[in-house]
Amino acid sequence: MKVTTILFLTHGNEVYLSEKKKGFGTGYLNGYGGRIAEGESIEETAVRELNEEAGVTANLQKLEKVAVIDFFEDKEHIFECHVFLLPEWQGQLKETEEMAHPQLYPLANLPYERMWKSDRVWLPLIFAGKKIQAKAYYQKGMDEMKHFEYKALRLDILK
Repeated sequence: MKVTTILFLTHGNEVYLSEKKKGFGTGYLNGYGGRIAEGESIEETAVRELNEEAGVTANLQKLEKVAVIDFFEDKEHIFECHVFLLPEWQGQLKETEEMAHPQLYPLANLPYERMWKSDRVWLPLIFAGKKIQAKAYYQKGMDEMKHFEYKALRLDILK
């Protein structure tokens, strides 16, 4: 099981999404993130990945943790993903080797057909202000979601 992050850049009632160009999730629209490196905190990972994938920097204190989601492929626990929102950053967003140039989308009309199946369940929750701890169960191959469950995120996980 890998510990990962995903960070969504928000702008009022809109969010930046970018198409993944290589690696796990190629072709899907998503936020920015990746695996934790040895010696890094979850927050440091989120900021490092944002810089690598979008070319911008961020203040750790501006990150808002909104979810921890465990992803399963069949019965195998493959990711523990820490999800953050970020309303401000420094620099100009750009296309990188891993991610396409980001596009701004209204929260009320996200292109879920171009995203992971579970995103249509949990993204509306976090964009509505909920903080959740969840489990997303996918069939082998990660094409179809079998089951999704969530509860309120515990306060000790927010730290």
